Amino acid sequence: MKKIAIHDATIITMDEKRSVRRADILIEGSIISKIGNLKPGDYKNATRIRADGLTATPGLIQTHVHLCQTLFRNLADDLELLDWLKLKIWPFEAAHTPASIRSSARLALAELIRGGTTTILDMGTVHHHDYIFEQIEASGIRAFSGKAMMDECPGGPKGLEESRAWSIGESLRLKRDWHNRADGRIQFAFAPRFVLSCSESLLCDVRDLSRDENLL
Repeated sequence: MKKIAIHDATIITMDEKRSVRRADILIEGSIISKIGNLKPGDYKNATRIRADGLTATPGLIQTHVHLCQTLFRNLADDLELLDWLKLKIWPFEAAHTPASIRSSARLALAELIRGGTTTILDMGTVHHHDYIFEQIEASGIRAFSGKAMMDECPGGPKGLEESRAWSIGESLRLKRDWHNRADGRIQFAFAPRFVLSCSESLLCDVRDLSRDENLL
């Protein structure tokens, strides 16, 4: 089991008083096993990091991200929301290939982790979501993620068209294949896009499925 011992860090805690203290941190595998003054035996076979002058904080949580859109950054920032979607973002999403969506997710995850984010809530596009899950699994981040569900897409590209039945079926297939993978680090979440691209029937079905499956 890999061990990391962080010595003499300034730790911002999440206790009731939001206290800040100087202490050591021991990580064993994927678990923070000890915070306090480590003993000599704790350092055995551990990678040691001297953290004097550095601050350790809890991981940040990003509650709204689209890993599939990272490559589109700054390409349509001057447009109103619906024009932004219909004229730029939806056509870009429809043009994604497995290779491009893999690259988009990998870049986004690297940026998130570099900035201290350890948990995300992600909505993908209609297709290729297995490749996003693959990158999430490889990155080590904790994620709640699902394919975009949008059975009504007036003005949208044909590449994003899907029926209500296919949208639900593919979402359930992704749930079967990916939910609770990586020791529970990956959680599937239903992801209806928004009311303008989802039928009332789809939204009601997702509500019921989310309740029945105990999922977001």
